[in-house]
Amino acid sequence: MRTTVARSWSFKAHNEDTCGSRADGAWVIDGASALEPGPLLDGLPGPAWVSILAGAYLSEVDWDGQALRDVLVELIEHLIERGRRAGLVDAGTARSSGFPTAAISLVRQRGVLLDVCLLGDAPVVLSGFASPATTTSTADSDGPDGPDGPDGQPMVLTDPQYDDVERELLGRVRASLDRGDDPATAYGRLHETLLDHRRRRNTDAGAWILGDVPAAAAHARCLSVPLTGDAEVLICSDGFGRLVEPFGLVDGYGALLAAVRHGAAGELVERLRAVEAADPDRVRRPRFGASDDASVVHAVLAPILDPGGADGSQ
Repeated sequence: MRTTVARSWSFKAHNEDTCGSRADGAWVIDGASALEPGPLLDGLPGPAWVSILAGAYLSEVDWDGQALRDVLVELIEHLIERGRRAGLVDAGTARSSGFPTAAISLVRQRGVLLDVCLLGDAPVVLSGFASPATTTSTADSDGPDGPDGPDGQPMVLTDPQYDDVERELLGRVRASLDRGDDPATAYGRLHETLLDHRRRRNTDAGAWILGDVPAAAAHARCLSVPLTGDAEVLICSDGFGRLVEPFGLVDGYGALLAAVRHGAAGELVERLRAVEAADPDRVRRPRFGASDDASVVHAVLAPILDPGGADGSQ
């Protein structure tokens, strides 16, 4: 695996995204921006803290012979331990509240397979792959474009827990704006709904996400995709995905992959920042947050035969 781009852009004092890569893997981690004030952890806001720690862990973990789901469990256990050391004494227990959370998408090459693991709303785009060899998740949906899309089109993989959730909520905002409500009112009506969604995360009543609940790993979407020749992968945060929706600055994830492949990631983010700044009240293009951290990783791959005895199992 050869990484061509691994970059994150942010206007914040502390970027809440992290992205990275190693010889056999790559990831994007998108810390969930706080809806209520929370303590600093090791001098950092919670979303930045959790994404930085998770990225550092993935950079160094020995994951040979492990399924990515098991790697995710061990990552969560690491976050629990670090959280307790940082003052979150109830981390990982039923008394825990307010532990920072993050979306994570992770890929790893094992010879002629690419393992993919998604937990949250960071899409993974694949080009040049065969249909997935194995798929395990809590839902059967393959996301907006599905892994078996039209011939020649990239596969767009998402976590089905999050498909259409934000679109539906922002539809309510659009309806409110269309009725003549001012932006503060339109978005304010959803504040309690967003808080409720956040409080129910990592429970059976809500969606699962990277945090301090090891059981969340069982709800990740994990699959293995065969490499039949040269291929490429793109992982991005939802902030980078704004180029596709809601702004439509590129025509779908296939076009986004092509643009990043040709070195246009920085230019695309400049265009994104310009259109975000032109709509600060979020009226023309409803969205949560006038601007968001934007992260992308792009890598090219070729099959590796006999990769140290790997048996190709998930």
